[in-house]
Amino acid sequence: MKFNPIFKSFMSIFLSITFLAVSSGCSLFRSHNQSINISSTPMDAAVTVNGARYRTPTQVSVKRNEPVNIQCYKKGYVPYSRTIGTHINVTGILDIVGTFIFIVPCIGLFTPGAFDLDETNVNITLYKE
Repeated sequence: MKFNPIFKSFMSIFLSITFLAVSSGCSLFRSHNQSINISSTPMDAAVTVNGARYRTPTQVSVKRNEPVNIQCYKKGYVPYSRTIGTHINVTGILDIVGTFIFIVPCIGLFTPGAFDLDETNVNITLYKE
């Protein structure tokens, strides 16, 4: 059975694009955001996460490849401040390994899906002044 040359070209391009999409790295397909749960003692304290204001307890969705700055305060209590960092996750490590085999999975390493926050449950204790 003979195929039309245009059909052969189309199939070659289609298969190449499909191969690149499938082998482009698992991190590329992971969510770019991650949820962080924040609670405090005493409850109903004001908390600022990367500049946005909330009341505790709260759940906030943040970019998984960027550090998270948290400030918590309540009248009569010492203010609280901390930064939560990020680390490469298992999917990112698999992309690194896959890069040595297929080269293309390295694309996933440049996406937020290759990282996780160091901590996703933050319990804050505010102390009286």
